[in-house]
Parts: sequence; C-alpha cells; structure tokens
Amino acid sequence: MTQPSAPHRLSDIRLRLGGVACVACTDLIERDLQHVDGVYNAQANYTLRRAFLQLDPTKITTNDVIKRIEKLGYHAFEEQANTISEAEKKQQRSELFRLLVAILLMMQSMMFMYPFYASNEADMGADMAHLMKWANFALTLPVMFFCATPIFKGAWAEIRMRQLGMDTPVAFALMVAFIASVYATITNVGHVYYDSITMFVGFLLSARYIQFRALNKAATYLNDVLQHKRLYAEKVRNYPADKNIQLTPADELAMDDVVFIASGEIIPADAILIEGRTSCSQALLTGESQPINKVVGDALLAGSTNIEQGIYARITAARGASELDTIERLAQQSAMHKPALARLAERMARYFLYGLLTVCALSAAYWLMHDSSRIVPVVVAILIITCPCALALAVPTVLTAATSALAKHHVLVIQPQALENLANVDMYAFDKTGTLTEDVQTLEHIELTDAARAIDFSTNDALQIAATLETASRHPIALALRKSLQELKLPERMNDVEAMSLMVGQGVTGTISGYNYRIGKPRFAAERDLATHELPKHIEGKSVALLCSDGECLAWFILSDKTRANATNLIQHLQASGCQVALVSGDKADVVMPFAASLNIQDVHANATPADKLARIQSWQAQGKIIAMTGDGINDAPVLQQANVAIAMGHGSSLTQMQADLVIQSGELNDVYAAHIIARRTKRLMRQNLAWAMMYNLIAIPLAATGNVTPLIASIGMAASSLVVVSNALRVLRPVHQLGN
Repeated sequence: MTQPSAPHRLSDIRLRLGGVACVACTDLIERDLQHVDGVYNAQANYTLRRAFLQLDPTKITTNDVIKRIEKLGYHAFEEQANTISEAEKKQQRSELFRLLVAILLMMQSMMFMYPFYASNEADMGADMAHLMKWANFALTLPVMFFCATPIFKGAWAEIRMRQLGMDTPVAFALMVAFIASVYATITNVGHVYYDSITMFVGFLLSARYIQFRALNKAATYLNDVLQHKRLYAEKVRNYPADKNIQLTPADELAMDDVVFIASGEIIPADAILIEGRTSCSQALLTGESQPINKVVGDALLAGSTNIEQGIYARITAARGASELDTIERLAQQSAMHKPALARLAERMARYFLYGLLTVCALSAAYWLMHDSSRIVPVVVAILIITCPCALALAVPTVLTAATSALAKHHVLVIQPQALENLANVDMYAFDKTGTLTEDVQTLEHIELTDAARAIDFSTNDALQIAATLETASRHPIALALRKSLQELKLPERMNDVEAMSLMVGQGVTGTISGYNYRIGKPRFAAERDLATHELPKHIEGKSVALLCSDGECLAWFILSDKTRANATNLIQHLQASGCQVALVSGDKADVVMPFAASLNIQDVHANATPADKLARIQSWQAQGKIIAMTGDGINDAPVLQQANVAIAMGHGSSLTQMQADLVIQSGELNDVYAAHIIARRTKRLMRQNLAWAMMYNLIAIPLAATGNVTPLIASIGMAASSLVVVSNALRVLRPVHQLGN
C-alpha cells in the first residue's frame, strides 16, 4: 500500500460496491487499490458492499478509482448520504433483470427437460430427444452469455490478479457443463446438463440477490442512526464585543463565524485559533499520536479534538468535519475492518477453495480410471454444491446483521473487535454521574458563606461566575449550573473572562474582571482540606461544588442526582447473566455509597480520580477479568482506553466517544443492555454458522465426489446452504426485550 510522502490533506472516500459475490471479490478490489499511487488505507468489506479509502486529490480522483474497480469486473458508486445514485439504481435494475431472465429460462428449461425425467430417449424417439436438446441449448445461451456475465467477469478478474475466489470454480463448472452439453447435443453422445446450468445460475443469482437485499438493508441502518441527532457548535454572537454564545447547528456554520470550543470537544470545521492556547489531537485525521500545541494564529483541522483549554476560533471553511462526521468515519472504518473470527473464517474459506480444486482433480482421476462418462457430472456437482461457500458467508453475514441490530438500538460500533470482546466480558464497570444518573443534575440551592455576604455577593453573582467558568467543562455539574443560569435569564460573563483553565476531574480556574476564581471539588477549590464547620449542613447524598476566590470560600452549590431510567433493571439483568458489576466514581463517598446500595452494587469505589480509575481497571485485568467500562465524561477517556471494551454514552464528551469501542447514541441504558445481549447472540450464531458450514461441506463433498449427487440436486443444495446461513444470521435481528417490561 502506498504511504503518504507529502503533507497533502487526504480525502476520505466511501464507495458502494456492486457485483461482488463473496469475500474474495472484495479482497481482490482491496489488493488492487493498495498498489495504486495516491490511494491510502484502502479497505473493502463484502457484507457491507462498501469500500473505504483515502486518496490524494493531487494524484488521483474518485472517478479514476471507480474506473479501476470497473476494469476488475465490478461496479462502484460514490456514497451519497441516505440516497442511491441514478447510476447505482440503473445497475441494480440491470442485476434484477438478469435474475428474472435466469428464473424464466430456468423454468422453461426444466419444462423441456421433463420428458427426460419421466422417460428415456428411446421412449421419446431420437428426433424428439434431439429437438428437446437443441431447444434447451437455445434457452441456455442467454443464461450463459447474459445472466452469468458477472460470474465470468469476476472469474477473469481473479485469474488476472492471480487470486482464487469463488467465481473461478463457478465459472469453470459452468463452462465444463456447457461444453459437455454442446458436445452431446451435436454428436448425440453423452448427457446434457442444460437444466443444471440454468437452475444453478438462477438459484445462484437468487441467493446473491437475497443476500444483497438482507445485507444492504442492514448496512443502511448505520446511516439512519448517524442521523439520529443533530449536533451543535457554540457560536459567539458578536466577538469580541459580546462573547455570549448561542447553540448553532454545526453544519450551518459559515466563513468567519467565531465559535467557542470547550476542552474535549471536536473542532466543528476548519478554523484558525484567535484566542487562548491549547493542544489538539489530530490522531483521527493524520495518525499523529502526540497532541499538537496550538497558539493564536494556528490552523485547527476539522475533526481534531481540543485537549486542554476552552478556546475561540474563527471558521475558515464553509463546511468541515463535524463531530458526527468524525464518529461516522470511525464507525464506517470499523465496518471495513474484520474481527479475528471473521479473518479466521476468510482464511479457512480460501484454503477450502484450494482443497476443493484438489478434490475435483482427485475425483476426476478416479473416475477416469473407473468410468470416464461420470467425470463431468461428478466434477460439476462438486463445484456447484459447494458454491457459494457457506463457510465464507458464515461469519460476515452475522456481523453485518449484528451491526444492523445494534444500529436499531442507536449503538455505533467504533472498533472492529468490540462485538467479540463484549461477548466475552465478565465484569461491567460504570461511572455514576451522567451514566447511571441523568446527564444533567438539578441545582437545589446555593448556600453563600459569611465571607460572601460580607461583600454583598449575591447568589445570582455566584451563579453567573460559576456558570461562566464552567463553559470550559462538559461535566454534568457544569451543565446544571449553566442550565440554572439560563432559567433565570441571566447572561454569562464571557466578556469579563481574562483566563480560564480546566483541570480534568477536579474543576476550573479562571480570572474574571481581575479576580481569581476556582470552582469544583471542595479540596480543589479551597486548595486545602476544609474543617467540618466549614461544610454546609444536610449534604449527605448530594453532589456539591465550591466557588472560591484567592482561597476564600464564597458559595456552595448543592445539586442532586436523578437515577437514570432502568438503571436498577440493567444491573439486575447483568448480574443475572453471570457478570460482576462495579461502580467507579469520582464523586464523594457519602453520595456514591447510598446510590450504589439502591442499585444493589456491592463493588463500589468513590473519590476516584482518573488515575485511580485507571489503576482499578488495571488491577481487575491483572486478576484475569475482561472489563467493559461505561462512562461519559472527559475524565473517563483514559480508563475507557484501558478497558477491554469501552462504552461511551452519546451525550458525553467527544474525546470520550473517540476512545470508545461502542457509542450509545441515545444515552439510554436499555441500549447498553441491548448491546450486551446482541454481542452474546452474535457469538453464538457465528459458531452455529461455522459448525453448519463445516458439517454441510463434510457431507456434501463426499456425496458429490462419489457420484451420489447429480448437478441438478447440487444446485438445490447450493441454494439451500446459502439461505440457511443467511437466515440463521438474521436471527440476530430478533427484538431485545425492554428493561422493566
């Protein structure tokens, strides 16, 4: 595969593929594109009928890539959001017409061959038998040279690329059967297999069409769920005179708009930094693992992640990569990657093809010595009965159906190994705030200190300063304070902000109108341990935030959590399925312990910093546990990266979602449970399909090789095996019962 040699901005391209019949077809496309100058990271996926690649527009265009794929005998169409291009619709109509023609001619051929089934040639008369053969020959011509054209094109591409795929043995079987039949028709010596040819092509095209409809429908669910919510940017109304913000759809940002980008958020469009300094991660765009420092005047790439501080930026491109674009790209890239079990099944399928040809050669040699008249029917039967290979369909079809099932529950699969890993999880760890509780807390009241009252510092003053500082954070407490200020219809004091700094997992520091403030955890805000008499009364079980100025405590913010719907049922069902459940929270113990008890969680860890959470996960893993961690805040990003399976809630920070294996777009715990059930169901069905495919081939190949299966029966067996595998895979789409029902 070519590697970038210049810092050109690469374009992400997604292509819909047509005419692919099996995994070998997409492998062929992938291998060919990997050697094209200007094409990078080319990946093709059979079950999704998609190709994902990056290209350097200075070297090659999308049309050039499409033409190259078409030279291989396949079709490619540029992906359009939630629509199908006219060219692709035309191609689909053409494929459907091929199928209908094949089925019609198959029925006519079977009708003309009926006299041969009901009697022998002697009873029919030589002239009538000869006429029936020529009639069948006429019917088979369009099947071979029109309906089966995609098969022969695919086989020729495989031969040119020197990569054996499923089309090659199919094309070989059709040619052998057709040539033998034509010879028998002309010389009136031997058997004809026109009925087997037409039936095989008809059944094969039918099976492929059914697979295409089922898998294509499954693939479109991903696009549907990606449109589930519209994302917003924080647009500054009149910078710099007025720094107050308004939420604006990210795709409506225009050139020269100024936006505020909080820590942990995605840069919504190409921009230039105009105030503040921070570091950004461009790993999702360029592969650069180290954060890059950004100062005023530096360019910000759309799709990169703001790591440190809240900043102001001016949009320099009318349209860029929004958070949705970034997450969508990750989800699509995940679909392009193949989990370990899928790769194993594909390797087995390739070895199977070579073994199949070996069996054909040995069978032909055997019958040559014993009864040469049976060579053609035996070889054709072997090739037909095993194609398309159920082994090649066993895993990909289940994975695509599972992705579809998850998408219907608003679950995006970001990492390719996520489903396999989730099926093996034996311990679930949860963050509390925003995960098992609602993502926005409720501000119950503000308690001023004596120092605040002494300077006529009001609760509204405290709330304005606190909410202004918290614009740098996406913590549920921060959102609660800002929501409360909006309800009072009071403005934030962004114009008075001179400096602001977010301390992940602790709080925010800032300078407003010349005064230094700190808000967050009491020990962080006061910069010391507080005496008991300094704490507000009756805060057991409550969340609190403290506002201080130069070490002087000013105001306590008392907030309450609301347990998220179905939290209790989720914990009960996970425990009933044999999984351990733990709660790891940065909140104080007197809040966390009663909450955990209400959910019947025994393994509880409170006052946990991001480092504490990381150490706890590592400790469990050292004990052999397979951990699934669910969180939503930016402080959860490190621990999510460490967990075997990282589950991020869709309402959480962008950075957290970027570290996740699965993203619960809806934020509903019902969908966390659905992911758990679907993952285990997927593992079970993949094993069933592999077992069925192996058993079918172990039985079918010996029967065909020993002459006990005719090409006609082989055609029926071929279609049945494929439909069994696809039908079993679609069982993963069965509804998952709702928690609490």
